[in-house]
Amino acid sequence: MNYINQNFTKEVNTHKDYTDVSFYEDNSKITKVNLTAEIPVNTNIKCVDGLNHTQEYLETKNLKGYFGLYNASLDRLLITRPVSETYRLIPHHELFGEQAKILSQSDLPLDNITVVDQLYKDGLQAHRIIYFHDLEKSVGEKQDKVLCRIDIFNSCDMSWSFQVFSGAYRNLCRNTMVFGGQKSYHQIAKHTRNLSTTALMTKASIGLEHWTSQSEQMDNWVNSKMDIEQFGNVLKETICKKKGKSAELNLTNPVNETKLNYLLDRFQKEQVELGETLWAGYNALTHWATHTDETIEKEIDNKLVKIRSGKSTADKPSVQRTRNDEVRTVIECDSWKTLEVA
Repeated sequence: MNYINQNFTKEVNTHKDYTDVSFYEDNSKITKVNLTAEIPVNTNIKCVDGLNHTQEYLETKNLKGYFGLYNASLDRLLITRPVSETYRLIPHHELFGEQAKILSQSDLPLDNITVVDQLYKDGLQAHRIIYFHDLEKSVGEKQDKVLCRIDIFNSCDMSWSFQVFSGAYRNLCRNTMVFGGQKSYHQIAKHTRNLSTTALMTKASIGLEHWTSQSEQMDNWVNSKMDIEQFGNVLKETICKKKGKSAELNLTNPVNETKLNYLLDRFQKEQVELGETLWAGYNALTHWATHTDETIEKEIDNKLVKIRSGKSTADKPSVQRTRNDEVRTVIECDSWKTLEVA
């Protein structure tokens, strides 16, 4: 058996058949396996000199209640933290097979789709995206093309909770766009014995069927005015507001200036095409959530300063998931909603 450190190499398979889960079945046959450890043990023995002496040896013991993760596709015991007996390991191919069953029973248009299957960390993390090309929306006077999509995330090592959400994809800038609000659009759950993937997948399908109402929301944002000062105030009240010890140490300025300046700069770029609107603000947010390690130059106090949207990391999917949640925080807050056209 081979042992290997986990890495963030991405494997991708793009196809048209939502029922095809062979990519996951072939590359990620992960199971829980018993773990053993060699424990130092001291024992007293009587030697020929008649005296008792302490001797140390290694005794192999089973680690009760904890399991390792083995990928049979790679013949590797993956180096990751052990999982408990109550941890429900959901093989990726079973999860997406369940999704296929539910989608086949829905009213969604499934003839014209694109499926993107992705694996990370030697098969421990999986991300499936389905684009629905027949659920395309033209937004605003510029007729921005926005495509409906569903994302499902799963992991076998507790690094990701099971998560499924429906959102959109703006073709022009390749931003991933997330819906806020109702739980039918966004589901997240821990891998426990009581996890019902069927129930979560069903709710996600219902969220997709609300695509029309969500696309109407985008039209609302196109017509809702917001200038850069208002956008800054929304950010300061939400995702740019420092929390915990960071805020306590900066009582005079409880704002993440790096994040704020990056997002305000992005808003200025978006408003050139989209005007001073909520739609421009939303696209600034989704750009930040999608492009996690971009560097810009911005003039601050008559100095040209380089600002990064975040640290460069190989674990980009985890950063994007976190930022998508932050985008939802903004578009669900009261100060954002008060700017929406009634």
